[in-house]
Amino acid sequence: MPEYYDTETQLNEYLVFHYGDDSQVLGWGFGPVEALGFHKRLIGWIDVGQLQPGSRALDLGCAVGRITFELSKFCESVVGIDASKSFVARADLIKGSGTVSLRLMREGNLGTPVEVQLPADLARERVTFLHGDAENLSASLGKFDVVILANLLDRVAHPRKVLQKLPEITRSGAQVIICSPFTWWDDFTNPEERLGGFVRDGKEVTSMETITEMLSDSFDPPVVGDEPFLIRQHERKFFMSVAHVGRWTRK
Repeated sequence: MPEYYDTETQLNEYLVFHYGDDSQVLGWGFGPVEALGFHKRLIGWIDVGQLQPGSRALDLGCAVGRITFELSKFCESVVGIDASKSFVARADLIKGSGTVSLRLMREGNLGTPVEVQLPADLARERVTFLHGDAENLSASLGKFDVVILANLLDRVAHPRKVLQKLPEITRSGAQVIICSPFTWWDDFTNPEERLGGFVRDGKEVTSMETITEMLSDSFDPPVVGDEPFLIRQHERKFFMSVAHVGRWTRK
């Protein structure tokens, strides 16, 4: 259901999620403050000390691009790919202007227009955004030293196809960070295609277990953890999730 994300409502919610400051996302003196700043926290999973000069990064399922821009701090070139044409188009506009126009919704159609400037330490000139399908990546993309799949796998029809491609697009020593709350919806992924959340042969199967098993031939065992994130719908309604995170290193 790719059109789910090609609406003005979803576009604005993701712009606030990616670029709104903490007080804009959560404008109250109480609430889940530890879920703020998700994109910067996820970037913190990268072992920057292991990266070599000229390193390349791929943000697969980049949405409106915050992680893509964050990767430009320490990677020479960064590619962000998303299936939503409206997300990619807006990310390109942000790259060109360095400015994010968004709307902080309050109630119904009421909202406050806001402009946010990208931080000066983000190297926009290193970033390229492409419209594309995570299940069918072009061979012309080449190989990468960092690959991030943030909240992507439970929003594609065939997540195993995405995982099977990872050895082909990563160099030796590359770091792959995968995170997701694994909220499997029929609208995106049929039950038989899901990575976990079911019982097989009398045993419970989780998505992280399946990912680790699928990557075991080409990647070292992962470092795993949890990262919360918060999406503002309007000033009195929010969606909080906890992503299960893993970092794999290419053998």
